[in-house]
Amino acid sequence: MICMASAVIVIMGITGDLSKRKLIPSMYRLLKNKKIKDFAIIGIGRRELSVADIITGSRKFISKPDASVLSSLENNISYLQGDLDDKNTYDALKKRLAGHAKKGLTNVLFYLATLPGHFDPIAQNLKSSGLSKSSKGWVRVVFEKPFGSNLEDAQELNASIKKVFSEDQIYRIDHYLGKELVQNIAVLRFSNTVLEPLWNKNHIDHIQIILNEDIGVEDRGGFYDKYGAIKDVVQNHMMQLLALVAMEAPSSFNALQIRNEKFKVLQSTRSVDAHDTILGQYSGYGQEKDVAAGSNTETFAAMKLFVDNMRWQHVPFYLKTGKKMKEKKSLIYIQFEEAPGVLFKEGAKLEPNHLVITVQPSEGFYMTLNAKSPGSLDLTQVKMDFCHNCKYGANTPEAYETLLESVLAGDQSVFVRSDEVEQSWRIVDKVIDTSLKVRSYAAGKDPKSATDFIAKDGRKWFV
Repeated sequence: MICMASAVIVIMGITGDLSKRKLIPSMYRLLKNKKIKDFAIIGIGRRELSVADIITGSRKFISKPDASVLSSLENNISYLQGDLDDKNTYDALKKRLAGHAKKGLTNVLFYLATLPGHFDPIAQNLKSSGLSKSSKGWVRVVFEKPFGSNLEDAQELNASIKKVFSEDQIYRIDHYLGKELVQNIAVLRFSNTVLEPLWNKNHIDHIQIILNEDIGVEDRGGFYDKYGAIKDVVQNHMMQLLALVAMEAPSSFNALQIRNEKFKVLQSTRSVDAHDTILGQYSGYGQEKDVAAGSNTETFAAMKLFVDNMRWQHVPFYLKTGKKMKEKKSLIYIQFEEAPGVLFKEGAKLEPNHLVITVQPSEGFYMTLNAKSPGSLDLTQVKMDFCHNCKYGANTPEAYETLLESVLAGDQSVFVRSDEVEQSWRIVDKVIDTSLKVRSYAAGKDPKSATDFIAKDGRKWFV
């Protein structure tokens, strides 16, 4: 996809971490790779700041920065100091956009790099200022995750912003959907006839989706403490991965059909119950910066889900995510049913085949098969391995680069539709903001209850 659309990109909250670490570096890469031209960036923030400060803040997050590209990027950025709750900010923005329109930049992308509580007020201010629609070009708006804080909140937010923007203007972001290998899950499934006939309850024992981080909340304590693992990771990233793994083949690979199939999976997924959920909090979380004293916010969550349709009936989907785990790992583990061992000598250990799709830190996938050890009839597992970087190199687009390019191109296939968001919240709604016990765990280890949780089903976590 090469996006050559001209546009003004308005980053609301440009002084925040997301802009510094992800958005500005992604704009740099789009510019360097000649995927965008004739653009301008207007950054809005409350504190006094220069454009040079914006570039300096992002420079360390850009690998081997090219001075000429950085200079070109800097020349296309302007900064507007103002409060996003203040009508005067939008009046000043409107004048600045009018100036760009005279130069031919009539398309406008609003990127809300703000806390979720600001989404609706910003949308309403854009409407009252006459900035939510344009007769001269397109207007699009990107909402970061989490979109809402529970089912009712998400429904109200969707209803409110749909009074301002049409669904084809709205891009609800989930940066996992921008990762190259996540987009390849559907290709892996539907283009390989060796896999698709096995991708069902008759051949798959269970599936695990694991998103582990080896760090704590770092400088996000104030944000994280309001949300926790379920709202921050499970409801969005993990539900989207589940939908991609479990969905039926779309009739065509366009945004409408892909999102339709993901929605059907989420709609068929049973709401998770408290007895199928384990929550934990790493030791020392309460001493983290900006975390409330005595906080009961979970930094670990494990749960079991079921997709109640013909393909997946009775197949458990185990989800696990946590901070301060032993290592950073994001993966999907698919365990196939055990083969009958009648052909092999008594006592021979016959391991089930499994497929592992790794998202982080290295992208790729591998499948295990059983083979004979040399000189005996003992069995061993061997890997059929695909390493993404080994094949294509390390210069594939990063998630936010892909997502920004998609928004500018008007491609919604890697963004989340309103009905998907609401179904995702429905699935976890019973176990958020409840009195479920939050167990303490030591850094580098799962809570024992999470190990026992899967062991009672005769299974174990892959990592």
